[in-house]
Amino acid sequence: MRSVTHRSGRRILTGAAAMALAAGGVATVTAVPAAAAECKAVSVISARGTWEPQEGSWLQKPMGDLILQKFPGQAKYTELTYPAQPSFNTSAPVGVGNLISTLNSETQACPNQKYILLGYSQGAGVVGDALAATSARIWGADKGTVSSAASSRIAAIVMFGDIRFRAGEPYNVGTFEPGKQSGNPPPRPLGALSTYSSRIQNYCVRDDFVCQGSTGNFIAHLAYFTNGMPTQGVNFAVAKVQGG
Repeated sequence: MRSVTHRSGRRILTGAAAMALAAGGVATVTAVPAAAAECKAVSVISARGTWEPQEGSWLQKPMGDLILQKFPGQAKYTELTYPAQPSFNTSAPVGVGNLISTLNSETQACPNQKYILLGYSQGAGVVGDALAATSARIWGADKGTVSSAASSRIAAIVMFGDIRFRAGEPYNVGTFEPGKQSGNPPPRPLGALSTYSSRIQNYCVRDDFVCQGSTGNFIAHLAYFTNGMPTQGVNFAVAKVQGG
């Protein structure tokens, strides 16, 4: 499956963004909803951060590799097709629609398949809005909803530097300051993902200007690449798939 902008007063970049700019440009990606592929016991779907490459998310591809090692021959890893550009109002809705379409079509074709959803930065916002009720979304309210059958097969949701991080949720994890949350785009409504509460780990670190508001900094938003939280997320997801 392939995957690919909220206009705000500021542009939020991931570590991939800085590297992409240094490399001299970003390729345009045309979003095409993915068709259901071969059935596996576990399907890992990754929604990358702004300006990360369409293939090979620098944060989440290594996580996918670890999960596949835990379920040899029984799992697959795919990266959601969407632009992942800083114009969030045109980029994120594509991701929301493609994720909903993928979950619904794969579940119809593979009803026994379980899902692990990964999201970083803008990608975390995409995952959250896709799973939330349309009234709780700021992106993709016209993209339909995840079917009850697909929803029941989502075993784990792991997010980092969530662009719509809401303080006070029971699934928040990390060194964040209590009470601080994303600012622009706004945080999702409290309880918007309550259906999945026991299946979520939403990682946020202190001073991350994406999940902690504009008072933070960009360097903190890159901490997830080296702070061990992705490994914690993998362990959480694997345990959930195994019934934990």
